[in-house]
Amino acid sequence: RALTRRQGEVQFERLKAGDLDLNLESYELTCGKKSIQLSFKEFSILKILMSNPGAVVSKETLIEKAWGISSSAGDNNVEAFISFLRKKLSHLDSKSKIETIRRAGYRLAEEE
Repeated sequence: RALTRRQGEVQFERLKAGDLDLNLESYELTCGKKSIQLSFKEFSILKILMSNPGAVVSKETLIEKAWGISSSAGDNNVEAFISFLRKKLSHLDSKSKIETIRRAGYRLAEEE
């Protein structure tokens, strides 16, 4: 507490990748001046992808980390939420895109 008082303003936890800025406390995704609220699952999936920029993350890993090991969620669930996230990235005019790597998973990459 003493450290936060000395710093003045409390800094919220953020995760940055490319032109995206994800607030880990409010589930708000920002790109430039635009921002959008994410659902819990969208947030969970995007947090995993942003934590590993450029790396391929398998559907199994996303299910395990976002839904839990004992979940009955399947590939269709992941595909649906990836679709929702792609629409939101497009709405924000982000240069970052979620790429599908066939038979491997998904990757967050910068558009060239």
